[in-house]
Amino acid sequence: MRQVELLSIVVPCHNEEDVLPASHERVSAVLQDLTARSAISSYEIIYVDNGSTDETLRVLKKIFENDRHVRIVALRRNFGYQGSISAGLYHVRGDAAVTIDADLQDPPEKIGEMVEYFREGYDLVLGVRDDRSTDSFLKRVFSEGYYKLIRMMGAEVVHNHGDFRLMARGLVDEFNTLSERNRFIRAMILRLESRYALVSYRREKRAAGRSKFNVRSLFSLSLDGIVSFSFMPLRLAALAGICVCFLVVIAGIWVLYIKMATTRAVPGWASTMLPILGLGGLQLLVMGIMGEYIGRLYVEVKQRPLFVVREEYTHHE
Repeated sequence: MRQVELLSIVVPCHNEEDVLPASHERVSAVLQDLTARSAISSYEIIYVDNGSTDETLRVLKKIFENDRHVRIVALRRNFGYQGSISAGLYHVRGDAAVTIDADLQDPPEKIGEMVEYFREGYDLVLGVRDDRSTDSFLKRVFSEGYYKLIRMMGAEVVHNHGDFRLMARGLVDEFNTLSERNRFIRAMILRLESRYALVSYRREKRAAGRSKFNVRSLFSLSLDGIVSFSFMPLRLAALAGICVCFLVVIAGIWVLYIKMATTRAVPGWASTMLPILGLGGLQLLVMGIMGEYIGRLYVEVKQRPLFVVREEYTHHE
């Protein structure tokens, strides 16, 4: 059975001043218990301040002063949720790393179960929400539809898995070599590891503060997942083009039939407007889909950094 000499906990933070004291206390209690039971030898908690505009960094500094297990990585601006996780994983030093949100909706008590799976030989352990009753109705509907859609498009994801997971050191190192800028980590990880364990839990209410995920950000995340890991939209656009061309041919045959085999007049508006509207709408749709892919190629080609660190706080041994 593998031993965990050092367990790293990555906590991305963006405007989380209200919840951080309670979050740190609860996570620390779990880690201290694991240390007392010799499940792990030691631990570190890496807080990533993702360009917060409130007092998050000040609160983190206070926590840092009172706990030698704490490290802080302060980014120069908001690099997005996926960017903040990437920054934290880049700085981990442990045999295994756990990523968990600061809002306590993912229970830290499940970290112990993840560690047990790691000790049994799993390099990847995924937290899966089996009860989302605390989420709003709109968010539940959107999430269910999102997982169905992204799997239909061919991207590999685990249903109801967010970003609460444990990764072995070797897997973290492999992840850190990936250079892509448009990141959808929950799918990227499954491209690196196909053998994983699942830890189910009930999603809790947010302990304090407001959620940073609104409909717009959730839609953007789902779009990144589809466009970054699937060519299906392009294939569907091509199929739609074939279907429209087929319908235009059928309409042309119908018009010729009305003109040559009957005495009825061909409706002028039908033969003019319908093909124009149909083809125009299809062209805009196809151009929009191509634009999403080209836009992401544009971002990748520029090779801008995933994150930029302003300062790092670490206790010296």
